[in-house]
Amino acid sequence: MISTSRVSFPAIMRGILCGMVLMASIGPAAQHSFGGLFTLTDENSSAHFNTAGQINNDSWIVDGLSQLHSQAFWFRLGDNPEQSIHTSLVIATEGTSDLNFDGNPDALFVRYLDPSNRFKIETRYTLDGGAAGSGVSDLGEQISITSTSATPLNFHFYQYADFDLRATPGGDTVNFTNPNAVRQTQGPFEVSETVLTPVASHREVAFFPATLNALNDGSPTILSDTVGPIGPGNVTWANEWDFLLQPNSTFSISKDKRLAGAGEVPEPATLSLVCFAAGLLFAQGRKGRVA
Repeated sequence: MISTSRVSFPAIMRGILCGMVLMASIGPAAQHSFGGLFTLTDENSSAHFNTAGQINNDSWIVDGLSQLHSQAFWFRLGDNPEQSIHTSLVIATEGTSDLNFDGNPDALFVRYLDPSNRFKIETRYTLDGGAAGSGVSDLGEQISITSTSATPLNFHFYQYADFDLRATPGGDTVNFTNPNAVRQTQGPFEVSETVLTPVASHREVAFFPATLNALNDGSPTILSDTVGPIGPGNVTWANEWDFLLQPNSTFSISKDKRLAGAGEVPEPATLSLVCFAAGLLFAQGRKGRVA
């Protein structure tokens, strides 16, 4: 079973401070195995991360109400079983940034290294909260997978998300509205995700814990392309990207999640601008901070 138990506020703060010190002190060739507890905060929102836990992002609280149970990433090479990037790879660098200079960390960077030195994966999260009481919040995500191998890698990358809107797991409905967008609703609440680039090779909506079990069963998984809608119930969604990672090349994924009341989710073009701007700001914030 996967545990998503909470930790005390002082413990979270110690994790943040530890990650920031380590981020400033190590070089790109260093290989360490550490993980931190990080909380991003912006306006009406906070998001909690455990960078070394299989469930990497275990809460997203908006106006005091938790809307997320778990989100995480897996990978596999060739026909090997999937592995959690958060537990099977080495964490080399991690830390937070305050992009809008309000005194609170609102961006998280983590660099994971393959112990066999074939690739590295870098994840970037940017939280953009809304006005108090609006119920609106945005989480931008960028993933970069870079080859450090002399031969091509047959790569498969998975994103898994389990939202419990209104902090209840049983009343949600979910469907992929098109190949790069998914929408989950419960009453007036909804969460949407738009994959800005590139469109996933496969996708899947399912009732918990079917997809999670498949990712952890020790066998290679191809998502079912079930697009829904399914529900109401305890629903999840996942994306899968299949690609050949050439030597010295990088495969990048950019996507954006938004929580809102029904009818308040912006059009995909607006989401693209939000995520693109967040990515640029985060990259600028990292210069001089991460080797």
